Amino acid sequence: MKEFEVVITETLRKSVKVMADSLDEAQQSVMKDYYTGEYILDADSFDGVNFETTELLPEKIKVVLLEPGKLAQVTEVSYKFEDMRKVVEGNIDIIPFYGDTVIVFNRDGKIDGLPLNRSLRNKEGRVTDIIAGKFFICKGDGDDLTSLSDVQIEKISERFKKPERFYKHGEEIKAVPYVPNKKDLER
Repeated sequence: MKEFEVVITETLRKSVKVMADSLDEAQQSVMKDYYTGEYILDADSFDGVNFETTELLPEKIKVVLLEPGKLAQVTEVSYKFEDMRKVVEGNIDIIPFYGDTVIVFNRDGKIDGLPLNRSLRNKEGRVTDIIAGKFFICKGDGDDLTSLSDVQIEKISERFKKPERFYKHGEEIKAVPYVPNKKDLER
């Protein structure tokens, strides 16, 4: 369920006729009388109502965070762009992952020499890419990033639970999941 803010604006309107030498003088005269209580707008002055609804963005979203050499972790990330940049330690890029989920990662991770993290695979299970550096997975629809559902968290956490080590075998890159030892987890 989402949170929304609805602003209700009621409009009151009263027409006043005054004698004056100019438009400005007429307006100043009525303003003076209004602020001193000469003119009071009440229920008889009601002219309409307007409702304006906006969706309130969450302060944090629930994601699966993936760090090189560490087990997958469910956490919350600030919805603010700058805070997301801090999480991935650089410039953000977003790619579709599965269904309505997206991967948010450091687009310069490989260029900057960040440690290799997790592999992306095609339907046949072959490694098609490797993400370098920290990244997270959340729900995404265009620029709108939201929390993962419990089912999505479970599936993604299982798929990316263990970190991977990479090696080249012929023309292919292989990714082998491993259980990090205590020393790896302390890094």
